[in-house]
Amino acid sequence: MKVGILGTGFGSYHADIYRKTENVDSVIIFGRNEEKLKKLEQDLQITATNNIDNIMTNKEIDLIDVCLPSTLHKKYVIDALKNGKNVYCETPVALTLEDAIAMKQAADKYGRKVFVDQFIKFEQPYQYIYSLAQQNTYGKLKALHLKRKTPPLWGDLGLNHITTNFMIHEIDFVTWLIGSPKQMTAAGLNGKAGTSHVDALFHYDDTVVEVQCSSMMPGYHPFTVAYEAVFEDATVEYVENGHKDRSEMSLKLFTNDGQEEVKVENSDCYAEAIKHVLECCEKDIPTSLSIDDAIPSLEIAIEIKEMLISTNT
Repeated sequence: MKVGILGTGFGSYHADIYRKTENVDSVIIFGRNEEKLKKLEQDLQITATNNIDNIMTNKEIDLIDVCLPSTLHKKYVIDALKNGKNVYCETPVALTLEDAIAMKQAADKYGRKVFVDQFIKFEQPYQYIYSLAQQNTYGKLKALHLKRKTPPLWGDLGLNHITTNFMIHEIDFVTWLIGSPKQMTAAGLNGKAGTSHVDALFHYDDTVVEVQCSSMMPGYHPFTVAYEAVFEDATVEYVENGHKDRSEMSLKLFTNDGQEEVKVENSDCYAEAIKHVLECCEKDIPTSLSIDDAIPSLEIAIEIKEMLISTNT
């Protein structure tokens, strides 16, 4: 399989994964910065180009990976679909529901697929509680509390952007695990320029979900993701702290009989997601990364954003 990549930011990381992946014959990446393109060619031994048509109209390319700013996703995803390519698109798939729906309609029209990088579905700690819930191992899932916290490292994550650009990952997981909520409430506030804090509560018939996201952490605070999943007969607690020089992770299962540390293999969720997409393209198998899976998450993220903006103006 031959892969084209649009964008040399996160696209360069994707390129490194593709070149190491079995069944990928060649990788070509598009960007604007000549110096960066030359370095990518040298470091990764891939082809680089500043002419996007070298990817879009290349009949040998099977999959186009879109790693451009989200505001550009609609245009280039649809262009790729028109040219007969399947597409793998970075998260968030779009910043408006209208753009996401337009991409879905184009995929249907041209008979191609749009996959979205909902990588959280390939992170083992999240796969673990998904499996417990699906198999009813410890009874029903009654409560779930998820966190994602960071210092201001990722651009503007104020209330206008934090739900679509940051909280979207937790929303992706919740909709995969339980579906869309019946009702939502949210509270949040802006901090210093480009930072904010949000607490959202999702209501289901038998489960309560709380999602907390913050970009207001001080500089030395680790990048933190965590959850507490409360089942009828067990609780699972997970936390991962990414410091500047190290990463610390803990996944624990608590039951009436005791507690245990759950072993997590050292794997790359981005690489696993890409391998899955390639397999779906080759074998036409079902996926949990389709644009149909991404649209409900985006709809929730936008609804929470509008809720927060209306109460903070």
